[in-house]
Amino acid sequence: MSQKTEWEELNRKERLVREAAAILSVGDKDLSKVVDRFLKEIEEMKKSA
Repeated sequence: MSQKTEWEELNRKERLVREAAAILSVGDKDLSKVVDRFLKEIEEMKKSA
């Protein structure tokens, strides 16, 4: 992969992180933790259903 393509891919991923964080109303750095917690809560709901 060329440096330009790698740079474009990095920019695309950063944009996706910012957009997802904005949708969930959390900071960029907190997104991973919030998504992990959300997925765990979904699994718990499935178990109790």
